[in-house]
Amino acid sequence: MDKVEPRLAAALQDILARPGSLVRAVVAYLVGIEMGVAEESARAMACGIEYLHTASLVFDDLPAMDDARMRRGAACVHVIHGESVAMLAALAMVNRAYSMVWQGIHRADPKRRAAAGEWVDGRLGIGGVIGGQAYDLSGWRGEQSAADVSEVAARKTGDLLRLSLVLPTIVGRGTLREIQILDRLALLRGLAYQAADDLKDVISPEDDSGKTGGRDEALGRPNLVVAEGLPAAVRRFRRLSDVADRLQAALPGSAERWMMLEMLKVPMPEALTLSAAV
Repeated sequence: MDKVEPRLAAALQDILARPGSLVRAVVAYLVGIEMGVAEESARAMACGIEYLHTASLVFDDLPAMDDARMRRGAACVHVIHGESVAMLAALAMVNRAYSMVWQGIHRADPKRRAAAGEWVDGRLGIGGVIGGQAYDLSGWRGEQSAADVSEVAARKTGDLLRLSLVLPTIVGRGTLREIQILDRLALLRGLAYQAADDLKDVISPEDDSGKTGGRDEALGRPNLVVAEGLPAAVRRFRRLSDVADRLQAALPGSAERWMMLEMLKVPMPEALTLSAAV
């Protein structure tokens, strides 16, 4: 193994020491196993997806993006190691992620392998996560609508979750109906997650959310609460969750077959739950 530059090695070590919930990786792995993907391939895909997610957070926190100071309950990577090293560490993770995703899909049937490659490109490219981040940065002060905010969330958050559910389904033996339902379900769960994140950004202190709060309004970034107010944002979150639950129940087979999808259900932010109970 090539020797790693010490500052880069330290940044990568810090990133990997705070892995987060790993929910995308676990769900991707279990869906892959359910779809008949070999264990080694399912694990490689899952790890690659998690690396992509983690790298996106490092970029998201940079001063040129959200200028955050905390992530996962600790100082952001750029705060500890500097912006240049943080960017290089994130790029190293993206590079490794593509290699691992390829390890996961290259043994698939040629038609499924081609479809999987197109899916990866579509979810991560300028029409997916990268495009969503670009729209996120385009300046939203006084110009937000709930529809616009949801469109950004669909790309920035929803597309990575769509990758987690649909990629292993394509690579394995997933039917067209399963692919379609899982795609829609991932989008709804992603929108619900982003709605909850918007709520937390406005109402939750840093020590509850584990990351810097209040950044959306301060920086003029899309946020459902800013766009339509707190009551409407809460109703939207609940509606997204309810529709997703019904869609999950429509998946072929028993509920037990899809138990791994329960991990994607997004709880109401604790601060709102507590206020409703008072």
